[in-house]
Amino acid sequence: MLTNSTIKLPNTYSGIKENVLNPEIELQQIWQSLGNKKLTSAFEKSQQLCLTFPDFAPGWFAASIVACEQGRFDAALENVDHALRLSPSIDQWTLHKARIYFLKGQRNAANKLAQVLINSSQKNLSFCSELGLLFNKLGNFQSSLECYQSALEIQPNNPQTLFNLASVQRYMGQLEEAQNSFDQLIKLKPDDSEAWLLRSHLKKQTPEHNHLIGLQEVLKQPKTAISKAQLFYALGKELEDLHKFDEAFEALQQGAQTRRANMQYTLENDLAVLTKISQVYNYKMLSNAIVGCESPAPIFILGLPRTGSTLVERIVANHSDVYAAGELNNFAIAMMHQVRQLSNTPPPDKLALIAATSEINFAQLGQNYIQSTRPDTNNHARFIDKLPLNSLYVGLIRLALPNAKIIYVQRHPLDTFFAIFKQCFTQGYPFSYDLDELCEYQIAHHKLMQHWQQQLGQHLYSLSYENLVTDIEGETRKLLDYCELPWEPNCFEFQQNKTATTTASASQVRQPLYSSSIGKWKKFSQQLSEVKLRFEAAGITCD
Repeated sequence: MLTNSTIKLPNTYSGIKENVLNPEIELQQIWQSLGNKKLTSAFEKSQQLCLTFPDFAPGWFAASIVACEQGRFDAALENVDHALRLSPSIDQWTLHKARIYFLKGQRNAANKLAQVLINSSQKNLSFCSELGLLFNKLGNFQSSLECYQSALEIQPNNPQTLFNLASVQRYMGQLEEAQNSFDQLIKLKPDDSEAWLLRSHLKKQTPEHNHLIGLQEVLKQPKTAISKAQLFYALGKELEDLHKFDEAFEALQQGAQTRRANMQYTLENDLAVLTKISQVYNYKMLSNAIVGCESPAPIFILGLPRTGSTLVERIVANHSDVYAAGELNNFAIAMMHQVRQLSNTPPPDKLALIAATSEINFAQLGQNYIQSTRPDTNNHARFIDKLPLNSLYVGLIRLALPNAKIIYVQRHPLDTFFAIFKQCFTQGYPFSYDLDELCEYQIAHHKLMQHWQQQLGQHLYSLSYENLVTDIEGETRKLLDYCELPWEPNCFEFQQNKTATTTASASQVRQPLYSSSIGKWKKFSQQLSEVKLRFEAAGITCD
């Protein structure tokens, strides 16, 4: 909180300006400075305003916004508290306070405060949308859904609200409702390519019910590269559903080529990283006495994307002792924090970074990771971290968290390849948009996982997606034994799990277990024939 005793005015201020008479004018100048990204000016003006008019509540609120923009969240919280003491009935300011709690990592406090605002009498479209977004970030999807529904009552045909509502409905498994919301949105905004893409994945399209004509028409219109790519992916998905496999692959390839042509990415850098990891985390490194954090809480589910990790997550998360925390970036963030403790000079590149990680305090890394997850995991005894690319950190995880469980989900290599290739990812996985690059990356990733299996032995549990699908109970029993969890029959009734999921598998996990995804690559055997030969040459069995 800013006070008269703590404010330090810049040198340009020799004292209070005598001509500052109207706080509203000064407040407007702060908003203008913020709008122009002039943070220093906004900060100076907000301090001046609060010092000159200490009872002017909007000034303290503006000072809180400025502090947030500067990343000074403690100061932001103190300033908004001061504003609310002066004007306690402004719910928009309380919403801002809840956002600050979220930015500070105090998720429970943010959620508790936000819940109070659901029944606010000051609702407008912007307020409901902002509150819905905060609940979305907090993983409170039911409350987020209610906020977006309230926003639509205020403005029924708002495209952004319809998109957000449909997305939350999809996360929660309300697929028919999501379909209706996307239908309404696309009627209002036919060029919303992401809506077309997400709608195409809600269910399997049929000859009687599909969107091929609409997709082909909208593709004729000028589009940005990302929009064009998304539409091609949607078209490819629907063509595949209709068993038009050659046309489907052509559409997917056009989407991938469009996406790749507008990305800056060098595959060789990633291949060098995978090789360096196995060199640094070798037998000598991993065979030393491990003195990491002893917590048994984490269960890491990892591997390449689209291999069935979401299915495995929902099976294990149906256990009463386990909480599904989702795809967390916490381990990588904690690792980077530890590396920064080694030197004031950051590693010049990724290869130097990998080398530096071998010098960090592993026990501290494990402890910091566990502490960082607690706002998400609500202090559950066991929790799942399902970030696929934690596969790069298996060696570090073993050293930092020797009692953690690590589950490597595998799928037929060509089914994996095709499932990745046909997915238009929101972010990440830049290697997935070119057949050659994806092939090379998957081979390199396979070699890295072989390395981890050789070095970690029984500490790394390998699970076959195909085996799981064909023997759900038997494989679930073995999986729970590895995780040291008592048997619970409802674990293999995963489709009854009502927990929301935000992954690309949000629609599939709502369905009963099915085996139709096994061997799907064979529908595209001609297009994938060269990939198959390259995999086999690299020692990857494709039978």
